[in-house]
Amino acid sequence: MRVKILGSGQDDGIPHTGCYCDVCNKARRYAEYRRLGPSVAIFDKKESFCYLVDASPDFKYQLDMIRAEIRETKRNGKVPVSGILLTHAHFGHCAGLWHLGKESVEEKNLPVFCSSKMKEFLCGNHPFSLLIQRKSIQIEEIYPDIEFELNGLKCMPIQVPHRDEMGDTVGYIIKSRKTLVNLADLDKWTDGLMEEIRSSDVAFVDGTFYSRKEIPRFEEVPHPPIQETITLLEDFDTEIYFIHINHTNPVNKKGREKKYIESRGFKIAHDGMTLKI
Repeated sequence: MRVKILGSGQDDGIPHTGCYCDVCNKARRYAEYRRLGPSVAIFDKKESFCYLVDASPDFKYQLDMIRAEIRETKRNGKVPVSGILLTHAHFGHCAGLWHLGKESVEEKNLPVFCSSKMKEFLCGNHPFSLLIQRKSIQIEEIYPDIEFELNGLKCMPIQVPHRDEMGDTVGYIIKSRKTLVNLADLDKWTDGLMEEIRSSDVAFVDGTFYSRKEIPRFEEVPHPPIQETITLLEDFDTEIYFIHINHTNPVNKKGREKKYIESRGFKIAHDGMTLKI
């Protein structure tokens, strides 16, 4: 399979709405410094299908990135996407579904894979419920630790500790020739999650913040800081990429933090980055 990072930013991406810091201002001036909202595209070798992990608010721009590589899928839909795998109900991970409604492309029966609690959220709240009622999307319920198949790819959702005000959160283990684990958004590392990373070939992990001192309200929106993650995972053989980068994160600049990460054998994801797995 081939994997493309459509968005390496935290939910709101970079530039961040209403922020005019140096990082956000630079991103407004130069496209190469931007980070779209979190989303990953997964293609097969022949590029006959494309599945997304999460539908970000920047969906329409990310759709252009997909169309540059694949114009037809095994389903006859209006978008070149075979399905969307959702992780949770936070803004940056599901708001892109709105683009599939009648105000936009009015897609038909696009499969959306999600947990039972996420299904309850979508069915119980407008405008997501309208997408279901109008058959723009078709909910496919999945279950933690139970594997399912997507055009030959083996996928397994795993439970992830995160702020679950509106449901629950899952990550995904996706197996082809090699194994990819996507854990882009979580509150803390557990022994089980670290073991999944150790057992995988490639991992996308939460890199929202570099340190706990980065924002005053860190305790309200906890994410494992990159500094601490490196200490926990640096002896793993896994190829690890930090993703879900917040605009406050110093890795957005070419400074000592970025050099430190790379010197420890870790990598920082960027929009448009493509991997063969």
